[in-house]
Amino acid sequence: MHTASIISIGDEILRGRIVDTNFAYLAKELFLLGLNVIYHSTVPDKEEWVCAAFGDAVQRAEIAISTGGLGPTPDDATRKGLCRFLNREMKFDARIAQNIRKFFEHRGIEMSENNLAQAYIPEGAVPMDNPEGTAPGIFLRTDDNKMIFLLPGPPREMKAVFHSVRTIIEKELQLVPPKIKIFRTIGVPESLMEEWISALVFPDDVSISYYPSLRGVDIFISAKQDDSLNNAQSQIKNILEKYIFAEDDEELLLEQVIGKILRERNETVSTAESCTGGMLSSRIVDIPGSSDYFIGGVVSYANEAKTKILGVWDKDIEEFGAVSQKVARQMAVGVCEKFGATYGISITGIAGPTGGIPQKPVGLVYIGFAAPDETLIRRYTFTGGREAVRTRSATAALNILWVHLKYGDVKNYSFQDGGEWV
Repeated sequence: MHTASIISIGDEILRGRIVDTNFAYLAKELFLLGLNVIYHSTVPDKEEWVCAAFGDAVQRAEIAISTGGLGPTPDDATRKGLCRFLNREMKFDARIAQNIRKFFEHRGIEMSENNLAQAYIPEGAVPMDNPEGTAPGIFLRTDDNKMIFLLPGPPREMKAVFHSVRTIIEKELQLVPPKIKIFRTIGVPESLMEEWISALVFPDDVSISYYPSLRGVDIFISAKQDDSLNNAQSQIKNILEKYIFAEDDEELLLEQVIGKILRERNETVSTAESCTGGMLSSRIVDIPGSSDYFIGGVVSYANEAKTKILGVWDKDIEEFGAVSQKVARQMAVGVCEKFGATYGISITGIAGPTGGIPQKPVGLVYIGFAAPDETLIRRYTFTGGREAVRTRSATAALNILWVHLKYGDVKNYSFQDGGEWV
């Protein structure tokens, strides 16, 4: 399998000022092309560091791709560092200079002469058009025929220039893209999922990767042969089918799947939130067209809001507390009745970091689910900081709704989310 190295260049990355999303994008796209990314380095905008980074990269792999450091200012050292490594001179490219001038002219912006520094490229290099900015991509080969690509740092520009990189690589190399299957799952922790899958036997060319988040776990299955992929996906789907909410589309969200079902059934949902502060309703309305099925929500953070708006009984709050089965039930029923929705979902809990007591620790959350024929309450004790507890709570609530819509019998569904019905 052909190999690639990626170099991220920029002081702002090393100082934690920005997150290096370029690497994640490039690594994924190169893998899908059929390249094995075996090395990644991040170096400052210093000529000597860039020079050394290219030396390491081409020593380890056939292709080296860098991002960043192609701007017009003196601290953009990528071109100089590469020339130093290759022992080549910089040459002025008149076509690049013309493109830079046109870029500013078309936008009615006065151009600084400093921008023409981007028209200098290493001897023997081929520029790659950048429709989103002034820094062209650069492609060249080393004396021993290794391929080097220089891409601009801004993600929008990097992705625009990568189209040329993809074309060149596909033309120059005989690549065999891997066969891929993606399962998006909800309600099963990564550790348990890995335990189940590790008991299975797959063909030798199959690779399984797990990508957990607070919203679920994505499983990526890759193989060299179609038969191997079919074998692996069939086995995994057999044990995880009840927890898979989407296949192959890694951008598809659980709330989108829920929205599609609600719309098809002409059913609606409303929410009553305390500790999540609107996070659940926000995730629902993040989906375009959610007004078809989301009627409204109440952020009943204070007890007064719970009683006056949702009809929760004062005596139950006094006796059982706001974070309790009784209050979660009345919140779910109250919001369902208030908006006339098919389903009402409530969340009340202690997100922390303060407010917990031994009987009710930080992370304790009750989720209420009111349907036309029943009202159920599920209790959780989530781990993590405040944001993690809130995100896990919203995810668990969506999972309960999805299970009801998909399978109907929520009470007897084999949840693996650490909660319990109360």
